[in-house]
Amino acid sequence: MLRQARLLSGVTVLAAVCAAGCSSSGSSTPPSSPLPQVTGAVGQRAEITLPAGATAPTKLETHVLVQGSGAALASGELVAVDYTVMNWTGAKMLGDTYSKDGGKTPNQPQVVTLGSGSLLPAWNSALNGARVGSRIEVVAPPSAAFGSQGSTQYGVGPTDVLVFVLDVDGAYQPTADITGKQGVQSDPSLPKVTGDPGSGSPTVTIPVGVKPPANLVADTLIHGTGETVAAGKTLILQYTGVDWNTGTTFDSSFTRGQAFSTVIGAGKVIAGWDTGLVGKHVGDRVLLVIPPAQGYGPAGGQKSAGIGPDDTLVFVVDIVDAI
Repeated sequence: MLRQARLLSGVTVLAAVCAAGCSSSGSSTPPSSPLPQVTGAVGQRAEITLPAGATAPTKLETHVLVQGSGAALASGELVAVDYTVMNWTGAKMLGDTYSKDGGKTPNQPQVVTLGSGSLLPAWNSALNGARVGSRIEVVAPPSAAFGSQGSTQYGVGPTDVLVFVLDVDGAYQPTADITGKQGVQSDPSLPKVTGDPGSGSPTVTIPVGVKPPANLVADTLIHGTGETVAAGKTLILQYTGVDWNTGTTFDSSFTRGQAFSTVIGAGKVIAGWDTGLVGKHVGDRVLLVIPPAQGYGPAGGQKSAGIGPDDTLVFVVDIVDAI
C-alpha cells in the first residue's frame, strides 16, 4: 500500500534501525554481572530496575522471562513485538509501545522482518527461535545496538547500553493470507476482482468506458469472522494496487512475497485506506476504489509510480490480522 506522499518503504524506528558496522556477540553463559530486574505482566509496559552499583555488561545478554506457548520464530517472518526500552546509562526510559491514555490508544507494536539487516542485531539474536507469547529481557551494548555512533534521534550515546523488554505478539509468514472464496460481484461499474486467497496476486480488471466513482468505495468481497478493525490498530495485510486511469498495477505485496503492516486510522497511510478499512474485519477481502482527494491528489500524485494527481486508485486488500 502507499503511504502518504511516498511509496512503500522501511520506516526507521527505535527498534528497527541499525547503522552500518553493527554486530552482535551474544553469550549463552550466565551473565557476568547482575541483569536489571523486570516486573509487570506480558502485554503491559515493563518496569525496569537497574541493579544497584552494577556495571553494564559488555556483551549481549538475553534472558527469557516468560516462555511463550506459540510457534518458534524463524528468519524471514514478520514478527510483531511490543517493547519497553531503557538506556542503562543514566537510567533513562526511552519509550514503549503499550496502550496509552487509560487504554484509549491501543498498543502499537513494532512489526519487523526477522533476520533483516535493518533490524538491531540484539533483536535478531533474541528473537530468532523465540516462541510467540514470550517476554524476553535483552541488554545490548553498542555493538549489538546502534554501534559506536549511537543515535542522536533517540538520545543514545556511542557508549550507551540499552535494556529492552520484548513481548512477542505474533509471527507471520511472508506469504500469510486470509482464507475463503469470493462471491459474485454484482456491480458492473466497479472493477472486477478474480483469484481467491492462496492463488497469488488477485487480478483487477477496470471496466471499459466507465468513469470512476466520485466517492470512496469499500466493498467487502470476502467476509471474515475476526475482530472488527479499530482505528489505532496495527494491521497485517496483503494487497494489490491498480491505477484506474491507466489500468497499471503499481504495487503489490503479493508480487513482492512480503506481507505488509501499518497502523490504521492514524494518518500513516492515504486517507482512503484509513477510512475504508476501519470497521472491516480480520479475514475480510476489501475492494477499495479511492478518488484522488483521498489518495494522492492532494500531494500532486506519485510520479515515481506513474500516478497522476487526478488518478483514481483501486486496491484489493486482505486483512490478515489486527494487533
